[in-house]
Amino acid sequence: MAKRSRKRVVDERWEAKAVKGKTVKQKFGEERSIQLRPLTERQAEYMRMIEDQDLILCTGLAGTSKSHVATAMACQWYREGLIESIVVSRPAISNSKSLGFYGGNLVEKMTNWLEGVLPVMYQYLGRNVVELAIKRGDIKFVPLEVIKGFSANDCFFIVDEAEDITFEEAKKIVTRQGRNCTMVLSGDVSQSELKERSGLKMLIDMARKYEIDIGIMDFNRVDDIVRSDQCKQWIMAFTMEESK
Repeated sequence: MAKRSRKRVVDERWEAKAVKGKTVKQKFGEERSIQLRPLTERQAEYMRMIEDQDLILCTGLAGTSKSHVATAMACQWYREGLIESIVVSRPAISNSKSLGFYGGNLVEKMTNWLEGVLPVMYQYLGRNVVELAIKRGDIKFVPLEVIKGFSANDCFFIVDEAEDITFEEAKKIVTRQGRNCTMVLSGDVSQSELKERSGLKMLIDMARKYEIDIGIMDFNRVDDIVRSDQCKQWIMAFTMEESK
């Protein structure tokens, strides 16, 4: 089901505040003029899909900006008032530590736990804005072990490294989605650390089997890699080596 236009959602929010007699206050302490621009036509298609769909499952090679694009769009929507919060989660497997085992304050814990996402937020919102948003709960980082009772409303929900979610975790995640929630699960299935089948891959297979109306995006071509030429060369080398 297609969503209302971004502009209409924002206008409705401001209208609702005006009816309640609330004044609009400056939300951010610093301004950012950076706007996300697609580097490839595939990225442009991914951005359009995020605009049009409530749930997007994105797979692909390393360095194709799967998480970067989703995070940057979440930041822009947050700044524009389209969403109330940004929610981020990721699986904790292998040698990864749960959020609670890290030392430091809340911001420091989250910096350690989601170092791949926070730099993008700093880029598009500014460090002061991000840290303030974390402290007041506008940016939430939810470990999967406590996600079962979480309801995702008026937010942009990102699951990073989703290739490592189990089927049970996948079930818990997609059933959290509430009203006005855009959810993106992204990961490189070829780099899954799981001994069982990836929950991300199973969600994609189920969506196709039961014709569920979601967005599915694949960045599985070498030409989709935008991180660096070195990254592209290594991916090509590993692909040829593993095919022997």
